[in-house]
Amino acid sequence: MGLQTENQTYEMILQRIEAISQELQQLRNIVRTAQTQSSSENLAQKLFGVLGQGTWAEYDLTLDWQRFEA
Repeated sequence: MGLQTENQTYEMILQRIEAISQELQQLRNIVRTAQTQSSSENLAQKLFGVLGQGTWAEYDLTLDWQRFEA
């Protein structure tokens, strides 16, 4: 009877380890996605600061891209 209890305990531990591994993978994906978005936003802010004067509110996307419609 002791061996069966030990096997059940080991199985429970292995299941918990698997669940933790899956949770960590999900967290890794969330952090990786957040880093990618963050660096993209930072890059856009840096480029806007280098290329133009003013604020985002003053920027007119339609007017800016109309010059490429020719």
